[in-house]
Formats: sequence, C-alpha cells, structure tokens
Amino acid sequence: MGLMRTCAILVLMLASFAAAQSQPLQDVQAAINRKDYATALRIVQPAAQGGDPSAQAMLGSMYALGYGVKQSYSEAVNWFRKSAAQGFPDGQYQLGTAYLLGQGAAQNNTEALNWLRKAADKGHPDAQSNLGMMYAQGLGVKRSQTDAVNWFRKAAEQGQSVAQSNLGLAYLSGQGVNRDYTEALNWLRKAADQNDAQAQANLASMYARGEGVKKDPSQAVVLYRKAADQGVAGAQYSLGIAYTNGVGVAKNEAEGIRWFRKAADQGVPEAQASLGMAYAIGMGVAKDPAESVKWSSKAAQHGISQGQESLRALAEEGYAPAQNELGLTYEKGWGSLKIDAEAVNWYRRAAEQKFAAAQFNLGRMYAAGKGTRQSDTEAYKWFALAAAQGNQDARKQLAEVAKRLTAEQIAEAKQASH
Repeated sequence: MGLMRTCAILVLMLASFAAAQSQPLQDVQAAINRKDYATALRIVQPAAQGGDPSAQAMLGSMYALGYGVKQSYSEAVNWFRKSAAQGFPDGQYQLGTAYLLGQGAAQNNTEALNWLRKAADKGHPDAQSNLGMMYAQGLGVKRSQTDAVNWFRKAAEQGQSVAQSNLGLAYLSGQGVNRDYTEALNWLRKAADQNDAQAQANLASMYARGEGVKKDPSQAVVLYRKAADQGVAGAQYSLGIAYTNGVGVAKNEAEGIRWFRKAADQGVPEAQASLGMAYAIGMGVAKDPAESVKWSSKAAQHGISQGQESLRALAEEGYAPAQNELGLTYEKGWGSLKIDAEAVNWYRRAAEQKFAAAQFNLGRMYAAGKGTRQSDTEAYKWFALAAAQGNQDARKQLAEVAKRLTAEQIAEAKQASH
C-alpha cells in the first residue's frame, strides 16, 4: 500500500482560512455553497481584479471548477499565480498543486515543491498533505518517509482527512515511523469518519485481520462497502471475497461476482482471476467460457496463477480459445514457468480445431524453432491455414516464409494444409 494520494486543484476556500475573509468574500463562499455561481462571480471578480489575493485564489478555483465561467486550468493558474505572488497561502497551495498535477501549467516538481512548501510553512493543511506525498514518492526531493510522516502529521492534526489516512497507513505499514496499530487505528478512524474512502478500506482490513482491534468480519464488510461505493478497487475485490465466501455477510455469489467485476474493470488482477474462475465453473453467474478466457488471460498476464489454472480447466475440456491462451501463458511465462514446448502443445491442440489465432501462433513457433524443431514448411502450412480464415498477421508471415522455400516445398506445404 503506497502513501501517494493525489489531490486535484479543486478546493475552493478552506475552513481554516475562512475566518480571515472579508464579508464580501464570505458572501461569495455562501453563493458558491448554494450553487449561485453568477452571484459569486459578480462579487469576486472585481475584488480579484482589484488585487485582493484571497479573491484571486477564489476566482482561480472557480475557473478550475468551471463555476460560473468556462472551465480553464490555464486561467485558474493565472489567478493562483497573482495570489501566490502576494504570499497568500491558498494561492501558493493551489499554484503548487497545479504544477504537481500539470494542470494549467507544465508539470514541474521543483516548482510544485517550492510553492507547496511556502504554503505548508504557513500552516496550510492541504499544502502540508501534498508536500508529504512528494516526500513519500521522492517527487522533486529526495525520498523520505520520515519527512513525509512529519508533514502528514502537521496536516492531520488540523483535521485534513487525506493526511490522517496517510498517517494511519504509515503506522499500519511501518513506513517512516514504527508500526503501531493503536495509532493506525486512531488516525484511520478520524479519516474514515470524514468519509475518506482509502482510510475506510484500510480500516476494514484491520477489522478483517484483527490488527489492533478485535477481529470483526461484519464491521470489515461495512467499511469495505463504504470504500467500494466510492470506487476503491481493492475494497471492491475484498467485498467480492466476503460475499462469495459468506464472511461477515450472508453468502451471495452473484453479489460477489458483481463486486469482482467492478474491481476487475479497474485492473485488479486478483479480481480478474476470480471473475475468470466464476465464468469457468458457473459460480454466481452463467458459465461462459469466452468471458472466462478474457478475464483469466488478463489475470495470467499479471502473474496470477489462478488465471492460468482457469484457462487450463477449459483447455482440458477442449475449448480452443482457452487452449490458445494457455499456450500464450507458457510461451510468455505468465503465471508459470516459461515452457515453449508446452506452449506448442496447446497451440497445436487449438490449431487442430481450426482456431486461426492458434494456427498463427503454431506457425510462429515452427518458424522460430521455439519449443519444436525449426521448419519453414510447417510454418508455411499453419500460416496458410490461419490466413485462409482471414488472419492478417498470418498473411504477412506467409509471404516472409515463402521467400525461404522452394516452389516444391511450397507446393508440399499447400498440399498439407488442405
């Protein structure tokens, strides 16, 4: 679990600075809160043009969000820069974050660090949080988990939820600070109570494993669901596991598969493997070999052995697409050792069922002498069979192999392909 969490430059005015606002700017904030952007713009624009740094930062945020104006990150940065130049912390924070994200200005970690540090030194919690992230990742500065934790702590103590979440994670993982489940629980709870999705997911894992708290699968499910509903892929996968196994919640395989799919769509390889397995055996969903091959192959490409095993189960049932994909896993070393001879074996099984992709792959193996004896004649034969089914890659290779064969050999290969 990494410490980096990206903040978009979408913060309008922070509560910690609201007290310093003039009455007109408080009126602007109130108008924004009730989504009366025309009124907000009518008040804030003259103030910003008149040089008020607070108004300039606020107008920049309106441009970043497209509130009452056409969204423009470059125009937002223009106003953030004016505000920052006058030493206003929120302008400095917004400008630094713009450089960090490359929104409205060319991405520049050095500039980001410069402006974020200025704001952080003045106590701006979001700047402190982003500065902590830069130290955690070594962006524009030497990587230091200790410095990252120091900045997270400053922001967390001001109630900044992302910093609280990252500080809790630091204590949970022992990055930049001694592992301390009590402290992890304390900070993750604070962040989770502010609806920080990643904190909810990490807190759920503590309840699921009984780390620093009595093991409570039901509470873990409650927290996983909150995080999953906010799109945290890992929480979606964990929720899928809970439902399919009936841990902390009534067993419901169909619901489990629904969450696996959400996580799989976000690229979680374990979820892809679980989804592939479900389609292979018909668990919580109708058996669908094609869908199983699709997801199992994605998982195998990430080294998840379960993905390869699902492919093997379908391949041994004689399903040609699975045989071809299983061959690829052996050729590429996905989820298993790289074994060219085994790749040839599975390509051949699918090719003999007239599966074009496998015919092409088998042709490649013969052409290169991988996992089998080198034979341009055999390569031509299989490329010809694949090309006859419209495989364009096979057609290109067919022409290349033909250059190395005599007319008699080509005739022989054509005869063999009929």
